[in-house]
Amino acid sequence: MNKFDLYETLKAYFPDDLMAFARKTDPQTSKEAAKTVDVNKMEQLVLDVIKSFPNGCISQDVESALAQYRASSITPRYRPLMKKGLIVDTGEKRPGFSGRNQRVMRAI
Repeated sequence: MNKFDLYETLKAYFPDDLMAFARKTDPQTSKEAAKTVDVNKMEQLVLDVIKSFPNGCISQDVESALAQYRASSITPRYRPLMKKGLIVDTGEKRPGFSGRNQRVMRAI
């Protein structure tokens, strides 16, 4: 069973109580840290920021608004929010600070 299948299985049984995961190969400190992440809270924070951009935003906008959190805590929230139908990838691209294009996301 891959990580995605495990996530889907857990979501079916515990939809409101999902936990963060660490890989088997991650150091013990990463595993301990994963147990402390409140996934629902982080998803809500990310969703609230995306909602605050009615014309859509890029990941850089979200990370700037949530500067007190690391990008590694923010970016994993996009896919679950998309799967839940709360945000969409508009298909548009905008350049970030680096000059590289980033996808534009918008809340539904």
